[in-house]
Amino acid sequence: MGLSFLVDEACRLPQLNAIAVPDGVNEAAVHGALLERYNLEIGSGLGDLAGKILRVGLLGQSASPEYVMLLLEDEL
Repeated sequence: MGLSFLVDEACRLPQLNAIAVPDGVNEAAVHGALLERYNLEIGSGLGDLAGKILRVGLLGQSASPEYVMLLLEDEL
């Protein structure tokens, strides 16, 4: 899928994944499409990382196999 994590594996949190936005991908469009199509919210980068990462949380109601597959399978 062309996705990579922002930080090394040893520094990652089990509750949150920071994924680098691939070149040519509009992260705001990804957010909008996921919210509109599936009511699925993901976070965006803050400060210097604004527009450069997607923050995918693994807690709460959205932390289910169904939502994870929606995120991974959709061709936005």
